[in-house]
Amino acid sequence: MQVTSNPYQVNNAYQKPAKTPQSTDYVQQQSEQQSEQVNAPNNGFDVRGQVNLVYLLKPEDITKLSDEHNFLADFDITLRSPEELEQQYTQKGLQRDVGTIIFVQGKAVASQGYDGTIYGQGSVADIFNQAGQNPEKIKQLVAQHFPDARVEFYAEGKGPTNADVFELRYGETYEGFVREQVQNHRDHYLTDQINAEENYRRKLMFEQTPQTSVFSVDGRVVASRDEKGFVDVGQPLLAEADARGIERETLKELFRYSPERSPEDYQALLNQVFGDGVELNNYDATAAPTRAEVRELAETG
Repeated sequence: MQVTSNPYQVNNAYQKPAKTPQSTDYVQQQSEQQSEQVNAPNNGFDVRGQVNLVYLLKPEDITKLSDEHNFLADFDITLRSPEELEQQYTQKGLQRDVGTIIFVQGKAVASQGYDGTIYGQGSVADIFNQAGQNPEKIKQLVAQHFPDARVEFYAEGKGPTNADVFELRYGETYEGFVREQVQNHRDHYLTDQINAEENYRRKLMFEQTPQTSVFSVDGRVVASRDEKGFVDVGQPLLAEADARGIERETLKELFRYSPERSPEDYQALLNQVFGDGVELNNYDATAAPTRAEVRELAETG
């Protein structure tokens, strides 16, 4: 049985704490301390010479995501407009999903939907956990533990609307709640949309980058390099190494970001690990395969 503390998701993420002189000084002091501890360059961190620790990941360490469309692919659909959100809240408020309500001192403390979903928390809501959807058992437990409370049952489709239940429980209008939620969403909607579009653009640019060098081991593609020196290396190379019983620590240098290395330098590193079966194919940037194409080739073999 599903238990939720609120049938309507209330977003408090945008509430700002009260600002006092003391808290302002504290935040400023913390900011100064952090700026002393982390000196990030204006253009980002320089990762040249650093090792990508993905070489330590084993197959059992990787969780495969579902085959559903990801956020970046569907950003234009998943980002609902404020108008769509308002319509959804309005439709939800008009529905009659609640069949049982427990009132304590006139306030709707806990309720249960026709589908068994419990709204509320604490010992009052726990009555529904114990009694399920048995009306007699619910009345018995209410009388036993909360003699001043009352319980009301409604035939399906005859009970209060979800908006009514909200107002009975929280003492504020559902209309005001919706207005606040929609305004919060509106304040951040444009920024979120711009960020999503930028992320999607970056993803496409990354996938479409020409790979001017492609490295293979005994005919299997294991890595590629763009003209700026970034080597795209990951699971295909690790799988090939594991199949040959090569220790992961031996692969460390292959995962170091060193754009100053030439394609031939990287081929030499591969030769040290895999022997003479390493092949290097170089392409002109205008005719080179994209990173996405090379990755697909590496995955399919």
